[in-house]
Amino acid sequence: MATRVFSLPAMKLLDVNLPEEMCGNTFLETPQGLVLVLMTTSSPPASAFLLDPRDGSRVAELPPLGEGELPAHRRCVLSGRPPEPGGGGRVFDLESPALLFCRVGGERWSRHGYDIGCYDLPEEYCPVPKRRQLFDVAGVGGRFYFAENKGELGPLDFTGGGGEAVVGAIAIPVLDYFPAGQVMSSSLTFLVESRGDLFLVAIAFEGYSIGGPYDVHVFRMDFSAAAPGPAWRRATDIGDRAFLVGGDNSSGASCSASGCGVKANRIYWINGFSEDEKRNLYVFSVEDGSVETFDTFESLPGAPRQTPFWLV
Repeated sequence: MATRVFSLPAMKLLDVNLPEEMCGNTFLETPQGLVLVLMTTSSPPASAFLLDPRDGSRVAELPPLGEGELPAHRRCVLSGRPPEPGGGGRVFDLESPALLFCRVGGERWSRHGYDIGCYDLPEEYCPVPKRRQLFDVAGVGGRFYFAENKGELGPLDFTGGGGEAVVGAIAIPVLDYFPAGQVMSSSLTFLVESRGDLFLVAIAFEGYSIGGPYDVHVFRMDFSAAAPGPAWRRATDIGDRAFLVGGDNSSGASCSASGCGVKANRIYWINGFSEDEKRNLYVFSVEDGSVETFDTFESLPGAPRQTPFWLV
């Protein structure tokens, strides 16, 4: 079955044939380039597996999962690629503090809640405290990490009881990446795993706008730093890599620039939060911060205008 995709190497819309398993079934893209497929059109129902969309091969079988068990707004992250035996996959609910977890070769998915406090909102705006949920999550070295807006980092484990996921904390200096003398006070951040390293991409907005102008910064986590401990290090060169961030599920992914035919040392970003800008593709240079803007994503005739998502 043919579908329309925007090709970064070709910089244009193309009609491509997706693997048969992705047609008519439920699938969730992951930053690792694999796709979690839930079979809803064939028997047995609810079977799940990881698919490589490049050649249609099944990479790993997963426990069955019904489509009705999935959160309506979700994001899927794997602990690594390829997923090692015992490695895991997590589907995060982006509307509540909960997630689904399974292990490769395991027998079932389990649902877990977590507690990272409530949003600091005025009572007149939000009379009932709203619990915060995780957005920036990445799998590195077989472990999952999450980040808060200013670079606070912590692991996410299941060492506790009672069905609760356990969130930890790593003492890291808070990042201050807003340019001196510029009125920029809101930002979006994206955790990106790349070749075993953990990066943080921060996109700062002027004032409280969710549109341009932007300031983009990239940091690499140095877990081996001496006292006082791990720290984010500013990166002005990510080498032969490109990071893909934003879009429908606010994900962050990495690819080989030369291997995929895209520009090296670049951040490719879709502003999924702005109705006016989500059809645009922004390409930032990590070296000098310059930006190219492309009006790329056309709506198909008769189809709703949707936010694009990355398929690595």
